[in-house]
Amino acid sequence: MNFQFFPALLAFPLFLLFTFLLSRNPKVISQTYSGPFSFQSISGSPGFRTAVFLQFAGIALLCIALARPQQGFERLPEAGEGVDIIITLDVSGSMTQTDYYPSRLAAAKRAALIFIDGRPNDRIGLVIYAEQPRTLCPPTFDHATLERFIQSAELGALPDGTAIGAGLAIAAKGFNYSQTARRVIVLISDGEDTSSQLDPITVAKAINTLHGDSLRIYTVGIGKPLSEDGLGLDIETLSYIADLNGGRLFNVESPEELDEVYSAIDSLEASTLPAEGLFVYRDSYMFFLISGMILMLISSIMKYRFFKVVGD
Repeated sequence: MNFQFFPALLAFPLFLLFTFLLSRNPKVISQTYSGPFSFQSISGSPGFRTAVFLQFAGIALLCIALARPQQGFERLPEAGEGVDIIITLDVSGSMTQTDYYPSRLAAAKRAALIFIDGRPNDRIGLVIYAEQPRTLCPPTFDHATLERFIQSAELGALPDGTAIGAGLAIAAKGFNYSQTARRVIVLISDGEDTSSQLDPITVAKAINTLHGDSLRIYTVGIGKPLSEDGLGLDIETLSYIADLNGGRLFNVESPEELDEVYSAIDSLEASTLPAEGLFVYRDSYMFFLISGMILMLISSIMKYRFFKVVGD
Protein backbone atom coordinates (compact mmCIF):
# COMPACT_ATOMS: atom_id res chain seq x y z
CA MET A 1 0.00 0.00 0.00
CA ASN A 2 1.22 3.48 -0.87
CA PHE A 3 0.41 6.71 1.03
CA GLN A 4 0.05 9.86 -1.03
CA PHE A 5 0.36 12.18 2.02
CA PHE A 6 2.52 10.21 4.43
CA PRO A 7 3.03 13.01 7.05
CA ALA A 8 -0.66 12.73 7.97
CA LEU A 9 0.15 9.44 9.69
CA LEU A 10 2.12 11.41 12.28
CA ALA A 11 -1.05 13.18 13.43
CA PHE A 12 -2.23 10.22 15.52
CA PRO A 13 0.93 9.77 17.64
CA LEU A 14 0.99 13.55 18.16
CA PHE A 15 -2.63 13.38 19.33
CA LEU A 16 -1.75 10.60 21.79
CA LEU A 17 1.15 12.64 23.13
CA PHE A 18 -1.04 15.71 23.55
CA THR A 19 -3.72 13.67 25.35
CA PHE A 20 -1.14 12.13 27.67
CA LEU A 21 0.27 15.52 28.63
CA LEU A 22 -3.19 16.87 29.42
CA SER A 23 -4.07 13.84 31.55
CA ARG A 24 -1.07 14.36 33.84
CA ASN A 25 -2.56 17.51 35.44
CA PRO A 26 -6.32 17.21 35.10
CA LYS A 27 -8.45 20.07 36.31
CA VAL A 28 -11.10 18.36 38.45
CA ILE A 29 -14.07 20.21 39.85
CA SER A 30 -14.92 18.24 42.98
CA GLN A 31 -18.25 18.21 44.78
CA THR A 32 -18.96 16.83 48.24
CA TYR A 33 -21.65 14.21 48.44
CA SER A 34 -22.97 12.54 51.56
CA GLY A 35 -25.66 9.95 51.60
CA PRO A 36 -26.45 6.29 51.95
CA PHE A 37 -25.48 5.35 48.38
CA SER A 38 -22.04 4.67 46.83
CA PHE A 39 -21.28 5.42 43.16
CA GLN A 40 -18.78 3.75 40.85
CA SER A 41 -16.48 6.15 39.02
CA ILE A 42 -17.75 6.64 35.45
CA SER A 43 -14.25 6.95 34.02
CA GLY A 44 -13.29 3.60 35.51
CA SER A 45 -16.21 1.61 34.17
CA PRO A 46 -15.68 -0.98 31.40
CA GLY A 47 -18.24 0.75 29.18
CA PHE A 48 -16.47 4.08 29.43
CA ARG A 49 -13.08 2.52 28.67
CA THR A 50 -14.59 0.84 25.61
CA ALA A 51 -15.98 4.19 24.45
CA VAL A 52 -12.56 5.82 24.84
CA PHE A 53 -10.89 2.96 22.95
CA LEU A 54 -13.36 3.30 20.07
CA GLN A 55 -12.75 7.05 20.00
CA PHE A 56 -8.98 6.59 19.68
CA ALA A 57 -9.42 3.86 17.06
CA GLY A 58 -11.72 6.15 15.06
CA ILE A 59 -9.18 8.98 15.19
CA ALA A 60 -6.44 6.59 14.04
CA LEU A 61 -8.53 5.49 11.05
CA LEU A 62 -9.31 9.11 10.15
CA CYS A 63 -5.59 9.91 10.19
CA ILE A 64 -4.96 6.99 7.84
CA ALA A 65 -7.71 8.26 5.53
CA LEU A 66 -6.13 11.72 5.59
CA ALA A 67 -2.84 10.17 4.43
CA ARG A 68 -4.72 9.01 1.31
CA PRO A 69 -3.77 5.34 1.08
CA GLN A 70 -3.53 3.84 -2.41
CA GLN A 71 -3.23 0.31 -3.71
CA GLY A 72 -1.10 -0.50 -6.72
CA PHE A 73 -2.10 -2.99 -9.38
CA GLU A 74 0.58 -4.21 -11.77
CA ARG A 75 -0.32 -4.05 -15.43
CA LEU A 76 1.35 -5.22 -18.58
CA PRO A 77 2.72 -2.63 -20.99
CA GLU A 78 0.29 -1.67 -23.71
CA ALA A 79 0.85 -1.94 -27.43
CA GLY A 80 3.44 0.60 -28.52
CA GLU A 81 5.32 0.54 -25.20
CA GLY A 82 8.69 -1.07 -24.58
CA VAL A 83 10.89 -2.85 -27.14
CA ASP A 84 10.03 -5.91 -29.23
CA ILE A 85 13.00 -8.29 -29.51
CA ILE A 86 13.50 -11.56 -31.39
CA ILE A 87 16.49 -13.74 -30.57
CA THR A 88 17.52 -15.70 -33.67
CA LEU A 89 19.58 -18.68 -32.58
CA ASP A 90 21.80 -20.95 -34.69
CA VAL A 91 21.16 -24.64 -33.84
CA SER A 92 23.35 -26.18 -36.55
CA GLY A 93 25.69 -29.08 -35.84
CA SER A 94 28.73 -26.85 -35.36
CA MET A 95 27.12 -25.40 -32.21
CA THR A 96 28.09 -28.66 -30.44
CA GLN A 97 31.74 -27.60 -30.33
CA THR A 98 33.09 -27.30 -26.79
CA ASP A 99 35.38 -24.29 -27.18
CA TYR A 100 32.58 -22.56 -25.23
CA TYR A 101 31.91 -24.63 -22.12
CA PRO A 102 29.94 -26.86 -22.07
CA SER A 103 29.10 -26.12 -25.72
CA ARG A 104 28.50 -23.15 -27.98
CA LEU A 105 24.74 -23.71 -27.94
CA ALA A 106 24.56 -24.13 -24.15
CA ALA A 107 26.58 -20.94 -23.61
CA ALA A 108 24.38 -19.02 -26.06
CA LYS A 109 21.20 -20.25 -24.36
CA ARG A 110 22.46 -19.38 -20.86
CA ALA A 111 23.39 -15.84 -21.92
CA ALA A 112 19.99 -15.41 -23.60
CA LEU A 113 18.17 -16.44 -20.41
CA ILE A 114 20.12 -13.85 -18.39
CA PHE A 115 19.27 -11.20 -20.99
CA ILE A 116 15.55 -12.05 -20.83
CA ASP A 117 15.48 -11.85 -17.03
CA GLY A 118 16.81 -8.30 -17.24
CA ARG A 119 14.03 -7.07 -19.56
CA PRO A 120 10.71 -7.89 -17.83
CA ASN A 121 8.75 -5.16 -19.65
CA ASP A 122 9.73 -6.05 -23.22
CA ARG A 123 8.15 -8.55 -25.59
CA ILE A 124 10.79 -11.11 -26.57
CA GLY A 125 10.51 -13.98 -29.05
CA LEU A 126 12.68 -16.84 -30.33
CA VAL A 127 13.54 -18.09 -33.82
CA ILE A 128 15.89 -21.04 -34.37
CA TYR A 129 17.53 -21.98 -37.63
CA ALA A 130 19.76 -24.63 -39.12
CA GLU A 131 19.09 -25.75 -42.69
CA GLN A 132 15.60 -24.29 -42.19
CA PRO A 133 14.24 -21.64 -39.81
CA ARG A 134 11.43 -22.08 -37.30
CA THR A 135 9.62 -19.67 -35.00
CA LEU A 136 9.44 -21.26 -31.57
CA CYS A 137 7.90 -18.28 -29.78
CA PRO A 138 6.60 -14.95 -31.12
CA PRO A 139 7.39 -11.77 -29.13
CA THR A 140 5.62 -12.15 -25.79
CA PHE A 141 5.49 -10.89 -22.21
CA ASP A 142 5.22 -14.50 -21.04
CA HIS A 143 8.92 -14.86 -20.39
CA ALA A 144 8.46 -18.06 -18.38
CA THR A 145 7.14 -19.82 -21.47
CA LEU A 146 9.82 -18.23 -23.64
CA GLU A 147 12.54 -19.51 -21.31
CA ARG A 148 11.15 -23.04 -21.58
CA PHE A 149 11.35 -22.78 -25.37
CA ILE A 150 14.97 -21.62 -25.15
CA GLN A 151 15.88 -24.47 -22.82
CA SER A 152 14.23 -26.96 -25.19
CA ALA A 153 16.05 -25.65 -28.29
CA GLU A 154 18.38 -28.52 -29.14
CA LEU A 155 20.52 -29.69 -32.01
CA GLY A 156 18.69 -32.05 -34.31
CA ALA A 157 15.39 -30.18 -34.09
CA LEU A 158 15.99 -29.13 -37.71
CA PRO A 159 17.98 -30.63 -40.59
CA ASP A 160 21.65 -29.70 -40.28
CA GLY A 161 22.95 -26.69 -42.15
CA THR A 162 23.22 -22.91 -41.73
CA ALA A 163 20.51 -20.76 -43.32
CA ILE A 164 21.31 -17.29 -41.99
CA GLY A 165 19.26 -15.52 -44.66
CA ALA A 166 16.15 -17.63 -44.04
CA GLY A 167 16.48 -17.27 -40.26
CA LEU A 168 16.79 -13.50 -40.61
CA ALA A 169 13.74 -13.33 -42.89
CA ILE A 170 11.56 -15.34 -40.49
CA ALA A 171 12.68 -13.16 -37.56
CA ALA A 172 11.73 -9.98 -39.42
CA LYS A 173 8.38 -11.51 -40.33
CA GLY A 174 7.74 -12.00 -36.61
CA PHE A 175 7.27 -8.23 -36.26
CA ASN A 176 4.29 -8.13 -38.64
CA TYR A 177 1.91 -7.43 -35.77
CA SER A 178 4.30 -5.31 -33.70
CA GLN A 179 3.06 -1.82 -32.82
CA THR A 180 6.20 -0.64 -31.05
CA ALA A 181 8.43 2.04 -32.50
CA ARG A 182 11.55 0.04 -31.58
CA ARG A 183 12.24 -3.50 -32.74
CA VAL A 184 15.44 -5.51 -32.42
CA ILE A 185 16.79 -8.75 -33.89
CA VAL A 186 19.69 -10.47 -32.13
CA LEU A 187 21.16 -12.88 -34.70
CA ILE A 188 23.54 -15.52 -33.33
CA SER A 189 25.69 -17.55 -35.73
CA ASP A 190 28.88 -19.60 -35.65
CA GLY A 191 29.30 -20.19 -39.38
CA GLU A 192 28.58 -19.01 -42.89
CA ASP A 193 25.35 -19.30 -44.84
CA THR A 194 25.40 -22.68 -46.57
CA SER A 195 21.72 -23.59 -46.90
CA SER A 196 19.63 -20.49 -47.58
CA GLN A 197 17.77 -19.99 -50.79
CA LEU A 198 17.74 -16.34 -49.68
CA ASP A 199 21.02 -14.47 -49.67
CA PRO A 200 21.59 -12.92 -46.19
CA ILE A 201 22.68 -9.57 -47.62
CA THR A 202 19.64 -9.40 -49.89
CA VAL A 203 17.40 -10.13 -46.88
CA ALA A 204 19.17 -7.45 -44.84
CA LYS A 205 18.60 -4.88 -47.60
CA ALA A 206 14.92 -5.81 -47.81
CA ILE A 207 14.54 -5.43 -44.05
CA ASN A 208 16.13 -2.01 -44.18
CA THR A 209 13.78 -0.96 -46.99
CA LEU A 210 10.65 -2.20 -45.21
CA HIS A 211 11.42 -1.18 -41.63
CA GLY A 212 14.03 1.57 -41.84
CA ASP A 213 15.31 2.83 -38.50
CA SER A 214 12.53 1.12 -36.53
CA LEU A 215 14.30 -2.27 -36.70
CA ARG A 216 17.90 -2.81 -35.68
CA ILE A 217 19.89 -5.98 -36.14
CA TYR A 218 22.69 -6.99 -33.78
CA THR A 219 24.79 -9.90 -35.02
CA VAL A 220 26.73 -12.12 -32.64
CA GLY A 221 29.54 -14.21 -34.10
CA ILE A 222 30.65 -17.26 -32.13
CA GLY A 223 33.83 -19.11 -33.02
CA LYS A 224 36.74 -18.48 -35.36
CA PRO A 225 36.70 -16.60 -38.70
CA LEU A 226 36.57 -18.40 -42.03
CA SER A 227 39.66 -20.45 -42.81
CA GLU A 228 41.13 -21.33 -46.18
CA ASP A 229 39.07 -24.51 -46.35
CA GLY A 230 35.86 -22.45 -46.09
CA LEU A 231 34.95 -23.41 -42.54
CA GLY A 232 34.31 -20.87 -39.82
CA LEU A 233 32.53 -17.62 -39.11
CA ASP A 234 31.56 -15.25 -41.93
CA ILE A 235 32.46 -12.02 -40.15
CA GLU A 236 32.14 -9.90 -43.29
CA THR A 237 28.50 -10.85 -43.93
CA LEU A 238 27.47 -10.51 -40.28
CA SER A 239 29.13 -7.10 -40.06
CA TYR A 240 27.38 -5.88 -43.22
CA ILE A 241 23.96 -7.03 -41.95
CA ALA A 242 24.43 -5.20 -38.65
CA ASP A 243 25.83 -1.98 -40.16
CA LEU A 244 23.08 -1.79 -42.78
CA ASN A 245 20.34 -2.01 -40.14
CA GLY A 246 21.71 0.32 -37.49
CA GLY A 247 23.12 -2.40 -35.27
CA ARG A 248 26.54 -3.73 -34.41
CA LEU A 249 28.61 -6.87 -34.85
CA PHE A 250 29.85 -8.62 -31.70
CA ASN A 251 32.62 -11.13 -32.36
CA VAL A 252 32.98 -13.14 -29.18
CA GLU A 253 35.58 -15.73 -28.29
CA SER A 254 34.43 -16.90 -24.85
CA PRO A 255 31.26 -17.40 -22.77
CA GLU A 256 32.23 -14.39 -20.66
CA GLU A 257 32.33 -12.18 -23.75
CA LEU A 258 28.92 -13.55 -24.72
CA ASP A 259 27.51 -12.26 -21.43
CA GLU A 260 29.07 -8.87 -22.15
CA VAL A 261 27.39 -8.80 -25.56
CA TYR A 262 23.92 -9.00 -24.04
CA SER A 263 24.85 -6.37 -21.47
CA ALA A 264 25.95 -4.06 -24.29
CA ILE A 265 22.73 -4.67 -26.24
CA ASP A 266 20.76 -4.11 -23.04
CA SER A 267 22.35 -0.67 -22.62
CA LEU A 268 22.08 0.26 -26.31
CA GLU A 269 18.39 -0.69 -26.41
CA ALA A 270 17.33 0.49 -22.96
CA SER A 271 13.64 0.02 -22.30
CA THR A 272 11.54 3.15 -21.89
CA LEU A 273 9.61 1.40 -19.13
CA PRO A 274 10.69 1.13 -15.49
CA ALA A 275 12.39 -2.12 -14.55
CA GLU A 276 10.31 -2.44 -11.38
CA GLY A 277 7.11 -2.77 -13.38
CA LEU A 278 4.09 -0.69 -14.26
CA PHE A 279 1.49 0.06 -11.62
CA VAL A 280 -1.91 1.70 -11.56
CA TYR A 281 -2.74 3.23 -8.18
CA ARG A 282 -6.30 3.47 -6.86
CA ASP A 283 -7.42 5.41 -3.80
CA SER A 284 -8.60 3.25 -0.89
CA TYR A 285 -9.09 5.92 1.79
CA MET A 286 -12.89 5.66 1.75
CA PHE A 287 -12.89 2.46 3.84
CA PHE A 288 -10.79 4.10 6.57
CA LEU A 289 -12.82 7.32 6.45
CA ILE A 290 -16.19 5.59 6.85
CA SER A 291 -14.90 3.16 9.48
CA GLY A 292 -13.37 5.99 11.49
CA MET A 293 -16.57 8.03 11.41
CA ILE A 294 -18.65 5.03 12.50
CA LEU A 295 -16.35 4.33 15.45
CA MET A 296 -16.43 7.99 16.48
CA LEU A 297 -20.25 7.97 16.32
CA ILE A 298 -20.50 4.79 18.43
CA SER A 299 -18.09 6.25 20.96
CA SER A 300 -20.13 9.45 21.23
CA ILE A 301 -23.37 7.51 21.76
CA MET A 302 -21.80 5.37 24.48
CA LYS A 303 -20.39 8.40 26.32
CA TYR A 304 -23.72 10.19 26.10
CA ARG A 305 -25.41 7.28 27.84
CA PHE A 306 -22.80 7.18 30.62
CA PHE A 307 -22.94 10.92 31.31
CA LYS A 308 -26.70 11.25 30.94
CA VAL A 309 -28.33 12.57 34.11
CA VAL A 310 -31.73 11.12 34.94
CA GLY A 311 -34.13 13.24 37.03
CA ASP A 312 -33.49 16.40 38.92
